[in-house]
Amino acid sequence: MHLQLAEPSVQIIMILIPIVMAPFMLPAAKAQLLVQGYHAANGSEQVVPGLAVLFSFFSVQLIIQNFFNEATYNTWDRLQVSITSLPEIITGKAIIAYIIQLLQLIAVVLLSSVLFNFSPNGSWLALAVTLIIFSACLTFFGILLVSWTDSASFALMLSNFLGVLMAGLGGSLSPTNSFPDWAQKLAWFDPAYWALSAIKKISLDHGNLSMIKTNLIILIIITSLFVLLALLGFKLKPLKAGDH
Repeated sequence: MHLQLAEPSVQIIMILIPIVMAPFMLPAAKAQLLVQGYHAANGSEQVVPGLAVLFSFFSVQLIIQNFFNEATYNTWDRLQVSITSLPEIITGKAIIAYIIQLLQLIAVVLLSSVLFNFSPNGSWLALAVTLIIFSACLTFFGILLVSWTDSASFALMLSNFLGVLMAGLGGSLSPTNSFPDWAQKLAWFDPAYWALSAIKKISLDHGNLSMIKTNLIILIIITSLFVLLALLGFKLKPLKAGDH
């Protein structure tokens, strides 16, 4: 993970791609929002959060690769035989991964506020809290995948597949109210849905912390579930040296 901080080229790309894609999506998003009655919207209220969430899922692969690199270089076993407990080891590695995830989301939002006039009419504090909790959720989603898979290649495949599925189902590319009924119900189990619906309230409906309280509670519950399942996975299937 320290190498990722020293050579942040992947993170920079994950920030730039949403910025490059956004202008091509803004006109259609603005038209959709006008139909929904948001006459002051410019489209960035839908496009920016959607792309930020989508590409934050792609960054989960960096977390996965880092854990399996520890096994490949035989440092994971040395960590486990030290006096440091397994939860402490995971927490230490998760903190840096979490910071990277959060900074990526913040960078996309701030650049978009300058370039595309992304300016929520609600509480910026509520937006910040949403990004903070969602970043934690994504971090432990990546760690969960590591804990239950036997190789980096399989974990990365799952990460990309589930990431695109969860981002799409959550409303990254189109509003969830345009989905069939079964898909809208399935989205209730998707952390991306609760994050994006919270950001929509903040961006378009003058949302504050009180208005998105349910979204935040559900995100915290999902994050906690990811943490517990990841710890269970490492207990039942220790990461082996040489897994790659």
